[in-house]
Amino acid sequence: MEKYIPLYIRYLIAALCGGLGLLMLFWRTGPNLWIGVRLPWTLADRQIWDKSWRLASIFLTGMGVWALLYWRLFFVALAHFVVLAILYPIFLYWRKYNTLRFWKDVGWVDYRPVARCRGCGHWQKLPNAEALAAARCEECQMPFQEKGSQPLARVQP
Repeated sequence: MEKYIPLYIRYLIAALCGGLGLLMLFWRTGPNLWIGVRLPWTLADRQIWDKSWRLASIFLTGMGVWALLYWRLFFVALAHFVVLAILYPIFLYWRKYNTLRFWKDVGWVDYRPVARCRGCGHWQKLPNAEALAAARCEECQMPFQEKGSQPLARVQP
């Protein structure tokens, strides 16, 4: 397969992937419509955007290196990049909010998170990702918490 692809094409792909990966490693931007893993779950939460941005930059840099060194591993890295760039943010959002739901306000990029109560299962719209720490369920008044965090102690009257 390597003999069918001209050398200048490999150099061009390596420069494009490696350059974009290095640019993404050193330049951090917020959710936008031009560059990055633009899924509703990443646009709804800045932390998830940053984690998926970091993963995508590492994969792109690796793809640039593999395009120069060993062409078959470039395609393996490309497949991993496509699959993990979609699954990783979805998993992070589900783990944080206990649901895959989101809501969209006015605008193209204005996605907001929806959290699910672990006690009663009620879904609640959040104004932004930072509101999860202080939010309480509208139905049972139980505080929302992330998976993996310690359960909150109930205050006895």
